[in-house]
Amino acid sequence: MNDAELTQFVTQLLWIVLFTSMPVVLVASVVGVIVSLVQALTQIQDQTLQFMIKLLAIAITLMVSYPWLSGILLNYTRQIMLRIGEHG
Repeated sequence: MNDAELTQFVTQLLWIVLFTSMPVVLVASVVGVIVSLVQALTQIQDQTLQFMIKLLAIAITLMVSYPWLSGILLNYTRQIMLRIGEHG
């Protein structure tokens, strides 16, 4: 594997990491803002409430998006292994 191919695979990996982490980050951000707004309006200042709701939302997001995430990661792994096999 030459430098150009390696650079291409690393760049592709960074894009995959960005896209696969995006759903979790977006859900955590949106849920955090909504819970903070509700806490400010109701003057409930319990920090564990926000943590538990975020944790639940992230867990649901991961369960729902798991097939998509695993498909992307397995496809990338197959590409890498095939390229290594060609040069090995």
